Amino acid sequence: MNAELLKTYKQLEGMPQTEEVVQIKNQIKESLYQQLRFHFLELSGIGRVIGYDELQSELSKAIELLEIEKQRGK
Repeated sequence: MNAELLKTYKQLEGMPQTEEVVQIKNQIKESLYQQLRFHFLELSGIGRVIGYDELQSELSKAIELLEIEKQRGK
């Protein structure tokens, strides 16, 4: 589902930014934010099992990967 939302969002970015297009983009963003929050809650549950230090270590690795992607995007 995320992949389809991301694909649709990218397609909408290439279209004229009418009120309807902007509204759909905003709805997609909100859906993605809701999914992000849900996944974070899942990660918190995982932290209870594997330990919060281990979870923090894994999240730090993920942040490093995000930083690399961010630099590529510039």
